[in-house]
Amino acid sequence: MEGIIAFIMQHQIETLLLVFGIIILAFIITHWNEVKFWWLNLSYNLPIIGKISLLARDIEGFDENHKWFYSEERLCRDYYNFYEKVDKDSESFDEAKAYLHSVGELGRKPTPTFIWVMIFALVIVEAFGFAYVLAGFTIPGASEATQQKGAIGVAAMLAILLVWLTHMTGQELHKNTLIKKIRRWYKNDNAGGTNWRDLKPDEQLISIDNTFDDEKSPNYIRMLNRVDANDKVKTTYTKTILTLLFIFIVAIGATYIRHQVLVQEIASSHESAMNIFNDDASPFGDVDASSDDDIGALFGNGATEDAEEDLSALFGAEESKPASSNTAASGNSIEDETNLKGGDATFLILGLMFVFIQILGIFFGMHWDFAGRESKEAYECLRGFSTKKAFLNYYEKAKTHISRVAQRQLQKLQHKMNIINDNTGTDAETTAILRNNKDRTFKQYLTFEDR
Repeated sequence: MEGIIAFIMQHQIETLLLVFGIIILAFIITHWNEVKFWWLNLSYNLPIIGKISLLARDIEGFDENHKWFYSEERLCRDYYNFYEKVDKDSESFDEAKAYLHSVGELGRKPTPTFIWVMIFALVIVEAFGFAYVLAGFTIPGASEATQQKGAIGVAAMLAILLVWLTHMTGQELHKNTLIKKIRRWYKNDNAGGTNWRDLKPDEQLISIDNTFDDEKSPNYIRMLNRVDANDKVKTTYTKTILTLLFIFIVAIGATYIRHQVLVQEIASSHESAMNIFNDDASPFGDVDASSDDDIGALFGNGATEDAEEDLSALFGAEESKPASSNTAASGNSIEDETNLKGGDATFLILGLMFVFIQILGIFFGMHWDFAGRESKEAYECLRGFSTKKAFLNYYEKAKTHISRVAQRQLQKLQHKMNIINDNTGTDAETTAILRNNKDRTFKQYLTFEDR
């Protein structure tokens, strides 16, 4: 753990950028429609390359049926796509609630923002944990800095892939619970002999708009009409098996690499210690060699050997060897074995924590989000409102807001088109139509768009 913290502190800029990027990504996922509307406004208001600047140059394209310029219709159509999503009434409330009730997902919610932030926070920890392990193996032969950056990229990609797989697995398991419920209800219904029929959806495609068309069908058929099941209406575990296999491969592989890194570090520490010992002992080794040469020169080589044999006989063969070296080697062996066992136990715990985090991601996928074809759209329509009055008030404000923004953008476009027409000059009829734009409003556009 200390190594991972040191690794993060060494790459503070990369860590901050990754955290910032993940927070933005979580916000975009949970507020996608708001982000798209913000981007539409930005794309229209950009100077020179903005859509208003580009559309204003087209003052010749004119729709004879509606008596609108094509550029004006283009702008209104872009904003109408958002207006249409909030153009809801009391009937829309009833349809969305009935759809979710029929598919068995009334009360479920999409994954909250704080859950996504927590998931991606765990991803950051996983990414840097993997990066610390993979740093020496990602790009062999490259510099240490390049290896570390490559390890961060690979580890982040791996962690994000795991988030996606676990979330998909959770959704598959939730869908399987609905299919099991369909089959159980079907079996109980047919056991009583009340409604014998094939277990298959109705031929008519059921959506939110016509959700009441299958009211007379049994509950399990209504649920089946809204869930994409296979032709045998059976559970499938393809995503689950692939995800679990991938998780265990990564967990075992990461644990093995951690073990190899620990063994390499222990070997490197011994090599460094030996180098230091040899450097310190080299002067004395020269003195001993020169003294042996001097004795040999005076008394002959045999004298040196006789002296060594006498010393061995006098003090014992074992006492002539340094006892400290044997003690140090034994101590190092015990210490290495202890470090290796402790490290492996720690790595096993880290591997189990990694597996638990992935199981937690699968649980989040099971607990949140939807399996019905249009359940997410139905929930977004309801917006969590339990009363019809609150529902209608919200959408009335949303429609008013989009209408005002669209009208302001349309006025900017019409003003810019008049300026360009005055500078370039066109025929009198076009000039008169451009200036007489009181009837070409976004509210007026809604009247013939809804026909």
